[in-house]
Amino acid sequence: MSVEEVKRAQTSLTCPVCYQLYKNPKYLPCYHSYCERCLEKMQIRSKIICPDCKKEARVPAGGVKKFATNFFINRLVDDLILKKKVPGKEKVKCDNCGDDHSVVSFCPDCNMFLCQACSDQHQHNEKCQDHNLVPLMELKPNKNVPAVQAKVEIPLCKEHDYELKHYCETCDVLVCMYCTMKEHSGHNHDSTKAVAGKLKKVTAPIEEMVQDLSIAHNKIDKMRNKIRTQGEEVNKIIDQHYGQLIDDLLQQKDQLKQQVYDIVSHKEVALKSQLDEVDSTHAELLNIKEVSAALASNSDHEVLSAKKQVIDGMQQLTEKFQKLSKNPVQSATMEFVPTDEDFPQFGKLCSTAPPDPHTTMVCDLPQSIIVGEEVEATVITNDSNGDQCSKGDNRVLVELQSSSGTVAVAVVRDYKDGSYVASFIPEQVGQANLSVSLNGQHIKGSPYSIIVCKNYQLLHLANKTVHNIHSMGQPWGIAFGRNGIWAVADFTKHCVHIFDDQDQLIKTFGTCSGSGPLNSPRGVAFDDDNHLYVADTANHRVQKFDVNGYYLLQFGGYGSGNGQLNHPFGVVAHNGRVYVADKDNHRISVYQDDGQFCFSFGSNHLGDPWDVTINADNRLLVADGSHHCIVTHTLDGSYVGKFGAQGSKKGQLNKPYSLCSDVNGFILVTDGNHRVNVFDHAGKFIYCFGSCGASKSQFDHPYGIALSSNNNNIYICDSWNNRVQIFTN
Repeated sequence: MSVEEVKRAQTSLTCPVCYQLYKNPKYLPCYHSYCERCLEKMQIRSKIICPDCKKEARVPAGGVKKFATNFFINRLVDDLILKKKVPGKEKVKCDNCGDDHSVVSFCPDCNMFLCQACSDQHQHNEKCQDHNLVPLMELKPNKNVPAVQAKVEIPLCKEHDYELKHYCETCDVLVCMYCTMKEHSGHNHDSTKAVAGKLKKVTAPIEEMVQDLSIAHNKIDKMRNKIRTQGEEVNKIIDQHYGQLIDDLLQQKDQLKQQVYDIVSHKEVALKSQLDEVDSTHAELLNIKEVSAALASNSDHEVLSAKKQVIDGMQQLTEKFQKLSKNPVQSATMEFVPTDEDFPQFGKLCSTAPPDPHTTMVCDLPQSIIVGEEVEATVITNDSNGDQCSKGDNRVLVELQSSSGTVAVAVVRDYKDGSYVASFIPEQVGQANLSVSLNGQHIKGSPYSIIVCKNYQLLHLANKTVHNIHSMGQPWGIAFGRNGIWAVADFTKHCVHIFDDQDQLIKTFGTCSGSGPLNSPRGVAFDDDNHLYVADTANHRVQKFDVNGYYLLQFGGYGSGNGQLNHPFGVVAHNGRVYVADKDNHRISVYQDDGQFCFSFGSNHLGDPWDVTINADNRLLVADGSHHCIVTHTLDGSYVGKFGAQGSKKGQLNKPYSLCSDVNGFILVTDGNHRVNVFDHAGKFIYCFGSCGASKSQFDHPYGIALSSNNNNIYICDSWNNRVQIFTN
């Protein structure tokens, strides 16, 4: 170690209180270190104020010595003391004999410099045979000197006089081997090396954090300098801008003053001419006046001799006087009119940080949109603090990718205030991803999952009609099973018609009495096993059949008790349960698919439940005919809310007959207004179609409604027209 290095090391290892090399340095809780004695002097009523950070530290029980020892500084101090002894120009005394003999070696274990004689004696001493003497040449400056470190002495246990080579983590103390078997038996302890290794691993990330903070410091410092430089540049631009404005203003001022001068000169010339004419006329009048005064003293003959001259002069002068303007031909009207009441702002200062993708957001983005309809999404760019940026000119890219992979790129309008509006038209129905990127990076939450729904407003005319199948009576309920099979409950014919995926009749079953036979059936529903449940209304029961019409079981029976029914109308099957609209019991009754009664609900708020369905959100929707609304429940029967009101206007209902829901949550409801109403998943009215009549796309009591298995077609039981109409969306 050079002299300069020693001096620098000595400075860094000096206690900031006593200005001496640290002696038994202790850590304060703030991790600043001071000599133990210095801390004792700083102690006031069991408290110490750190001289460096001014934080208050409470002295632990047992005094200052109980603070953690800074072994790192201790070792550095020892290392420094040793290296200061490394021979240079001056001789170093032997630490053993004290003679001025030339020192030839250093014993790290004993922390002693030795002469040749003492080195020989040291090596032959039995207690020192395992000591490793370091030749003095190895300690010379510019040498690698890791050996110049005193050997760490392992403290001894005060109870058992054995080295404290273990650490009890339960008690947080050093212990010897005997302690682990006696006082600390059963505690969590390990070797000091192992525990120290664990502690070093705990602090291992510190180096990386220190490096990160160093990098952060450099970045922040560079940014501070950049801000100062930028500020100076902006000030120069402001000076230039406003200097030019001042020059322009001064030029404009000079132009206005020149205009004032020109106007004044023009007015003065005109008035000077007028004054000259007035003065001339005035002088002539004075001359005639003098003549008139002179004539007054003359005789009549003398006066008459000047008659013609006086009369002609008076006539000319009178005419001149009458033509002469007695008022100034120019006015003094002239004023300066500022263009603005307030002094205009000729510039503004923008100091917001660059936009941050992690805080930039999309506002009012709907979870579902309509295919074919233009959608607008507003993107607000924010800086890292979440504050809206004040200027635009960023690359904002908005894309809608459908499930098939097609991409619709939005048109983005930049409003130059940190906001952007993206407009696009979805082209395919189904799940889609809306990605929003800012300057090449996705913003927070992007891509967004969004549903593109059908546009029910595109429905115009039914494209197909199924009717007069064996003199179809009044079709009421309708439902779809697997493989495109669908069933219709014929209310007046007391039967069920089964059709294939080509809408061809494949089977009809049912009569008017007995087990299996039906009496005025209304609702139908398929379960996951393609079994068909029929609301056998007049028999006050629900019957279960296979897809071929074979009877399987029945449940219900007339009454108002648990498991009994009173004119069941609608029915739906879901996850092993069957939900029945028990109309005249004013409730929904729930059964297992084997006919076992589970529970009922709704009698306290339902009127006449005509139909029931389950939407994509697993909510149970009930068409309440007497209350003219749709009531929403959870599958366990808890009331959620309702929508709809009595009437014939758009969005109003008149005895809602039947309902169904598509995969996107849209709700289709038939009612006594002889039409189909479309609501979104929240109950907001969207569209309606149909009117009373027998023509195509008209209805007469549309009791049943269902969506085909692929959700592309709407099937409607046009009951009193004895037909099923099919609409394609």
